[in-house]
Amino acid sequence: MTRLRMAVLGAGLIGRRHIDTILACPGEAELVGVADPVAQADSFPQVKAPFFKTTEALLDRVKPEAVVIATPNRLHAPQGIDCARRGIHFIVEKPVTESLESAADLLRAVRESGVKSLTGHHRRYLPAIRHARQILNEGRIGRLVGVSVIWATRKPDRYFDASWRKEPGGGPILINLIHEIDLLRHLAGEMDSITGQVSNGVRGFAVEDTSGAVIRFVGGALGTILCTDTGLSPWTIEQGTAENPAFAFTAENSYRFIGTEGSLELPNLKLWSARDPQHRAWDTPLASTPIKVADSDPYVEQLKHFRRVIQEGEAPLISTEDGARTLAATLALTQAGTTQRPVELAAAFRALG
Repeated sequence: MTRLRMAVLGAGLIGRRHIDTILACPGEAELVGVADPVAQADSFPQVKAPFFKTTEALLDRVKPEAVVIATPNRLHAPQGIDCARRGIHFIVEKPVTESLESAADLLRAVRESGVKSLTGHHRRYLPAIRHARQILNEGRIGRLVGVSVIWATRKPDRYFDASWRKEPGGGPILINLIHEIDLLRHLAGEMDSITGQVSNGVRGFAVEDTSGAVIRFVGGALGTILCTDTGLSPWTIEQGTAENPAFAFTAENSYRFIGTEGSLELPNLKLWSARDPQHRAWDTPLASTPIKVADSDPYVEQLKHFRRVIQEGEAPLISTEDGARTLAATLALTQAGTTQRPVELAAAFRALG
């Protein structure tokens, strides 16, 4: 095993997380450069690698083997295409791009170049999510009937000091709900259609503050999601896992998968089943079984997986194409809320090529 020579494009909040992750994993990767138009090297005393004002300067001079693209969404496609043409492997943060058209362009470049790429939906690497997927795939709750998700928290007023967060694209659908859409695709299977409603009734900004969705999965199961960044509650996956230190830890579950033979709560795994497997109905007692899994940093696990994808041929846990499908499903919710009509996802998926 040799270390990946990695660079980070974008040194904002998520870029800093990737920088610290690379530095914390010297056996997996070496940080060889950072590109950001405004970041100052003296703000990163832990970083010994050179800083560049432009991505082009970094790629030309450092020639990294792999990069993390953690820049604004509109730059994801052009920077990813540039990396693909240069033969540089990359992780692109979510959303994979800002539109389906740019996602299709990026996917075309990736396919033509043969580079390895991942979309940065880091929650797929959480141990609880990996274990939940195993439970569902093994059929331990029977056939999946439905799933219910709540993501409800109140963002502080200072969060909206950045004006772009008050405009379309800056609301909880593309910033937060996209994570829930991705986990549902990962755990419950591909989505067939989405019906939704959006509201800006609390803050009155040009962007939504609350949305609700009803999802039909290809396998026949139904799902519901309530997402709001203006309601105070203990029910977000961040609060349930403590994976994001900005959220107060509550240990509450915000996901419920219901099957014909039992149910599963997430992110703190709890499996519900009949005490007597021969009698499964509402008039028979249920048993709950907490399931403990070892904790680990999902960003570290993502980096380790990325190295194996590049060097050992491991199948990507979430490829760029997979990330583009999550984007398509997420944008479909906004469309459904605007048109007041269900959106069939097959056409959006075909548009990706």
